[in-house]
Amino acid sequence: MKIFITLTLLYLTIANQGILSTVGDQIHPFQQVIVALSEVASKDFNFQQLFVALDELAESFKARKNEENAFYEQEYQQYQADVQYYQNQITDFKNKIAQLEVDVKDLIDERARLQQFLTDAKQDLYDATKLFNAKEAQINSDKSTFTRQYNEYADTIAVLDQAIALLNEVKDETSLLQKSDNIKEISSKMHTHLKQLSSKRVFYQPLVKALSQIAQNNYVDQENLNKVINYMNQLRQSLIDGQTSLQNQFDAQSKLQQDILSEIQAKITGIRDILIPLLQSEIETKDGEIKALNAILNDARLNLAEAEDNLTVTQNRWIERTASHNSLIQQYDNELLAIKDAENALKKGGIFRQ
Repeated sequence: MKIFITLTLLYLTIANQGILSTVGDQIHPFQQVIVALSEVASKDFNFQQLFVALDELAESFKARKNEENAFYEQEYQQYQADVQYYQNQITDFKNKIAQLEVDVKDLIDERARLQQFLTDAKQDLYDATKLFNAKEAQINSDKSTFTRQYNEYADTIAVLDQAIALLNEVKDETSLLQKSDNIKEISSKMHTHLKQLSSKRVFYQPLVKALSQIAQNNYVDQENLNKVINYMNQLRQSLIDGQTSLQNQFDAQSKLQQDILSEIQAKITGIRDILIPLLQSEIETKDGEIKALNAILNDARLNLAEAEDNLTVTQNRWIERTASHNSLIQQYDNELLAIKDAENALKKGGIFRQ
């Protein structure tokens, strides 16, 4: 009998270490021992020690089960906290990414607007420079035309002065004869110079014709000579007035053209030295802001991916932990059921608690 008791306690010890378990519908080894014990044991033997050992073993499994459930519950609370943490991170990163994408787009749109301003400014500079060069060429051309016309007036007035002085020296037939060749020469000069002023509506042909007649006459018609001299003086004054008017017109037009040229030059200077550098600086600043914001955006996307990965790993790890927990609880339940079955086997053998 002592041998049976010793063998039974040995199996109880092994079972208490969690080694024994039922597999399918097979009989638990511990149950086989109890059944054998119940069949051969004397009815007068005190089995209370065995029941006490069974109770202690059952309490041990229950304690382990409760401990596992408590630990599992603690881990579940931590799991929920971790999931909430990562979900909050994901939400925050998504919101941040959405805002950053809007901000980047706004910066890109602003940069495009500045670039268009810069393109327009460069076109304005090109157009203003082209206009400046054309206006400057026009001013030079007008000045050349003025100088030529002014000199034509001056040369013609000088010829008239020579002719008037020459005619004033003619007092009689002798002096006329002496001055005849000079009068013909001055008449030719007058024809040449006055012809240049034909566009100014200077009617010089009658005067040239009169001088030619005076040079060909053998007598002096003082009255006619005085008329010619008077006409020359009138013509001279008319040319002086025309020359003065030409000078005044040129001065007024030159001032106007110079004012326009100064305005164009000021525009060129403003665009070239102020506007374009300012726009280029603004574009460079925007490029830096876009680069920095894109870097932040990329970091946020990486952080989002990391948070999503962490959430996935946490969820997968919890799935594995739950499976392990369920398996362990099932094992404890199986052990408790085996103890219950063992006690029932003892009862069937007529062995009861005392």
